[in-house]
Amino acid sequence: MFKETIGPRIKAFRKGRGITQAELAKSLGYSHKSVITHIEKGESEMSYEKMLRLLRTYAADANELFDVERIDELLKEHEISKKKEAKRTAWMKEILFDVDGEPFSYRVGGALIKGDEILLMKENDRYSLPSGVVQIGETSEEAIIRTFQETTGFNVKAVNVLSTHESLGERDGRRCHQLGIFYRLESLDAKKRSTPGNDGKKSDYVWASLAELKTINLHPAGIADKILSNAVDEAHFVNKE
Repeated sequence: MFKETIGPRIKAFRKGRGITQAELAKSLGYSHKSVITHIEKGESEMSYEKMLRLLRTYAADANELFDVERIDELLKEHEISKKKEAKRTAWMKEILFDVDGEPFSYRVGGALIKGDEILLMKENDRYSLPSGVVQIGETSEEAIIRTFQETTGFNVKAVNVLSTHESLGERDGRRCHQLGIFYRLESLDAKKRSTPGNDGKKSDYVWASLAELKTINLHPAGIADKILSNAVDEAHFVNKE
């Protein structure tokens, strides 16, 4: 069912019953009648839950509105859609777990450079590249693109792998084990350089000059040299079937 064909049906049904857009919006739980306007113009989707609510609220004929013979068919399609989404969500899980109280994580980090400056995360006197946890079912490249969009707002592409890094240490009183893959990134945004807000945690995003990488407390140790030397990890490859 396409939004372009459902919209006119909704509009014809509403007018045939003498229902205003505001009344229909309220009965379906929408916050404003403009939602109905967009749906009727074919600019927005109507969820299966809303379709079913409309049918039940107004005792409408499913075939008349949505071109299905019985409401059971609509329910069946809805259940199939829910199962597919549940399967996709179950597959996308962060690779982050504890072993006897000691955390392991598979992370990605990205070096986004604009001009002679690089975007970093800063927590007290500690700096690091913006990073995130890889999820089951995605490659490290997919993970860094998603992570940057979600945490910094920048749309990026991965240029190359800078380094693969394994880190074993202690933080917050617990031994930690991390496996990280770091990418050199390029911004896809035409907008001028901006500074994202903080990530909702203890850290803030800051732009630092490349020259500062030699003197600041940048983690993991050694990543600054990889960035400044334009390192390329030629050994990295992915097999995704």
